[in-house]
Amino acid sequence: MQDITEMKPFWMVYGVGQRGPTYQHDSEGSALREAERLAESSPGTTFVVLEATQAVRTRRLDYFDLRTAPSPSDQHMRRLNSADDIPF
Repeated sequence: MQDITEMKPFWMVYGVGQRGPTYQHDSEGSALREAERLAESSPGTTFVVLEATQAVRTRRLDYFDLRTAPSPSDQHMRRLNSADDIPF
C-alpha cells in the first residue's frame, strides 16, 4: 500500500454507465488521450476525465514489535551510562 504522504495527483477515465475506472494516469493529457481513444472505440458512450484531488484514510491500530525494534544508538547509550546523572 502506498503511503498517503507520498501520493501525487492523478487522473482516471470513466465511461458514464460503465464499470469504475482502474488505471491511474500521471498526467491530465494522458487521461484525455485515453478518453478520446475510448470514445472513438465506443461510439455513443461519454467518457469523462476525473482528477483525484484529495485523499483520506482512517488508521485504527498501529502495531510495533518491541522484540525486533532497532537497538538504541551508541550516542543514546553513552548518555544513559554517563556518570553525571544528567539525562540529557
